[in-house]
Amino acid sequence: MQKQISSVIEVRGLYKKVEDAAGSLTILDDIDLSIEAGSRVAIVGASGSGKSTLLGLLAGLDRASAGSVHLLGHDLAELDEDARAALRRGAVGFVFQSFQLMPHLTALENVMLPLELQGGIAASEAAQRARTLLEQVGLGQRTGHYPKLLSGGEQQRVALARAFVTRPALLFADEPTGSLDAATGHAVIELMFEMNRASGATLVLVTHDAELARRCDRTVTIEAGRLV
Repeated sequence: MQKQISSVIEVRGLYKKVEDAAGSLTILDDIDLSIEAGSRVAIVGASGSGKSTLLGLLAGLDRASAGSVHLLGHDLAELDEDARAALRRGAVGFVFQSFQLMPHLTALENVMLPLELQGGIAASEAAQRARTLLEQVGLGQRTGHYPKLLSGGEQQRVALARAFVTRPALLFADEPTGSLDAATGHAVIELMFEMNRASGATLVLVTHDAELARRCDRTVTIEAGRLV
């Protein structure tokens, strides 16, 4: 049974540093952040400010140089890579700017994939859940199409269906409209917020779009690696 907690993310004293030819470069500098269950939070900032790095640390895709990240009640520093992956499979969905669909899988197979990785669900049920979500995002007639046969907007809608198919408690979205034209991006965002409202998932969104950020309950701004 999943832990019942009010804050799905707790960050304290978070640093991320990398080494380059010039020495040590600080990407994130002493970040403190709490995100409440069911909220919609936008992380904004200029390119290179550290917002995507922060998202990766919050999701356990990368390790911090110092400080702590608690995700859904789990201290990520205490989990190895396999345990962090298992936590994400069970409770976290992702939407990326570049879609990240598997080119050799059909739309249906791409949406089924997280359920197959999660395990414990029959193939027929996984297919039905995936098909239902593809219908929900308007792609019920494109289930057998491979990504190269889909437009950018269609690929991002497949990515949305894939993100929600496991019924995650938490959804991370990294510049989800960055590769789309304005009209298509607006349609995708409307769909994402509609699906998020229906699911009740917490949404953490990285964006440089001020209008999109205003749609969220709260905005967190990063400048040069620090919260402002």
